[in-house]
Amino acid sequence: MGLPTCRFRRSQRLTRKSEFAAMYEHGSRCTVGPSLIHVLQNQRGYSRLGLSVLSRVGNAVQRNIIKRRCREAFRLSQHELPTGIDILLTVRPHELQTTNQYRVHLLEGVGK
Repeated sequence: MGLPTCRFRRSQRLTRKSEFAAMYEHGSRCTVGPSLIHVLQNQRGYSRLGLSVLSRVGNAVQRNIIKRRCREAFRLSQHELPTGIDILLTVRPHELQTTNQYRVHLLEGVGK
């Protein structure tokens, strides 16, 4: 009996334009903190994450920091999230937050 793995694999990412379009069209959404969170059921046994960080959020360095922290927040909380859902985070302009703050926003948004 060990701890569950907390890896963020390539298969857990939303990468295709069609996947993002389906999320925007069919996903339920809510706003939590600086993020608009879309959630949609999938037919897989695991959850997946997609990120959309607008260029007006900041320069490339700041956007990459935000994406890294959001991915880490997903990785750390993936076992607390329902299985079989796709999550799309659309990040709006805001002051940089900690990974734990993004994690709280993610859990709160998916729980709604």
